Amino acid sequence: MQNYPFYEETLALTKELVAIPSLNNSTGERDVAEYMAAWLRKLPYFREHPDQIVIQPLKNDPYGRINVVAIAFGTRSDSKKTIILHGHHDTVGIDDFGSIKEFAFDCDALPEKIKAITTDPDVQADIESGEWMFGRGASDMKCGDAVNMALMRYFTENPDKFDGNLIFMTNPVEENQHTGIIESLDVLEELKVKYGLDYAMALNTDFISPAYPGDTSHYFHAGAVGKILPCFYIIGKPTHSGQGFDGFSASMVAAEIVRNMDMRAEFSDVYNHEYAMPPTVLKLKDLKPSYDVQTAFSAFVYFNYFIHNMEIEDIFARLCKVAEDALKTVDSYTDEQNKIYCKMTGMTYKKREYSLNVMDYSQLHAKAMSVKPDVDADLDAITKEALEANMDRRELCLKMVEHLATVVSINTPTVILFLSPPYCPRNTLKREVPEEAALLDSVTGLLQEIGKEMGEDLKMMQFFPVLTDSSYLKLDDTDSSAETLISNLPNMKGHYNVRLDQIKRLNIPALNFGCHGKDAHKWTERVHKEYSFGKLPVIMLRTLENYLIEG
Repeated sequence: MQNYPFYEETLALTKELVAIPSLNNSTGERDVAEYMAAWLRKLPYFREHPDQIVIQPLKNDPYGRINVVAIAFGTRSDSKKTIILHGHHDTVGIDDFGSIKEFAFDCDALPEKIKAITTDPDVQADIESGEWMFGRGASDMKCGDAVNMALMRYFTENPDKFDGNLIFMTNPVEENQHTGIIESLDVLEELKVKYGLDYAMALNTDFISPAYPGDTSHYFHAGAVGKILPCFYIIGKPTHSGQGFDGFSASMVAAEIVRNMDMRAEFSDVYNHEYAMPPTVLKLKDLKPSYDVQTAFSAFVYFNYFIHNMEIEDIFARLCKVAEDALKTVDSYTDEQNKIYCKMTGMTYKKREYSLNVMDYSQLHAKAMSVKPDVDADLDAITKEALEANMDRRELCLKMVEHLATVVSINTPTVILFLSPPYCPRNTLKREVPEEAALLDSVTGLLQEIGKEMGEDLKMMQFFPVLTDSSYLKLDDTDSSAETLISNLPNMKGHYNVRLDQIKRLNIPALNFGCHGKDAHKWTERVHKEYSFGKLPVIMLRTLENYLIEG
């Protein structure tokens, strides 16, 4: 790979990073971050400027995880223009590797172990080609971290070539709560104020994949898909199973909500002809603690809901309609089955009359406040206890909703719509905003130029299609949308303090320049070596030169 000056370095760094297990929710996330911090400290530039490496411990973190942020200044002029290179260093688990789990972090030994047990022809072909690196985190996204490290090394060795500045940042907790990037915003804001920085853009190097079998394009993204986690708490009317028609099934309502939402294509959000994936159900359960012959009093279901352009209040109106339809469908279906059963058995039919209600969390909270003005103290106590027990945040939010429903004594079939973490802001470079359109056209034109030189199809898209830390660098939600979020995520500031005002102040254009991988989150995860370790660093260096060299 003589034509690719970063190839050997990024390949070797990726192997070293993969070899450090950093599963999400483990101390390994700290270990790999400390490795990267130590690597930075060895660079001559940072030996002279050690104070320009910031180690930020996460607040009250049970695993001692840290953010690592390093800034280097170009010396060609005193320009304040700054580009951020960032990525995450946590990975998903390795249970899916099964019998070869012990080799999940061994990039050299793993391909032959996979080859011995897979029948997938695409995986077999990629192993035989020798063009792919296998390993947990190789694609998602330690390859991207390695590229950022190599570029930071180059920049610090050549500061006199650049007018602007470069920040390297690596964060934990991307694979679930995004806590790392959320807390790192404090560091970015402090650096901005301290040095008067002008954040031109942030380049994430999270992985990209072929869009379809045989796809040879490489995708770049001018923003991040948004995501909310809408939750439905369903209260029914329990009854003895021997008197089933006397009740109202919370479980059936939950199932009906799933039937009407899960993978519903018309709920796919769209912007500039790019469609998000429709909602997908992530959890469905009744809330009976143990077996008995009483029907379930309540049920709980939540969904992944991607957003490109819709306001949250409009999505809430849509979801309330789903809940209303589900209650009505279960009511009419149960009544019809009751009629049929009575006709079959000769029993006297009598229609059960129910008041069917749908409310969102803000309405529930207002009702609870009217009954118990100090109810927020209850929520704080529930939150404190749950955080000390490391309770799942979705379950914490549910527990608060259950408490408020008890306070207001709900005793009729009701669906309560609320939100739980994580919330990922939607953002993209919009043509309706002149300066954003200019940056989008500029980056797209540069990629087209580089693509022609390299013989690669480099395509700019609006949204990184899956969740990414880039969401937290720029915010497109309106104030009313943000208010809907805050007022419907139980005690948000108490356990999930995403500072929307801070994101708006920073307002950093967020782009993704990803390594090329396949099968992320699978035991056949792999990254293409020539493109990721050879071509991508050159593309990114050209980008840095284009925006950090004036004249």
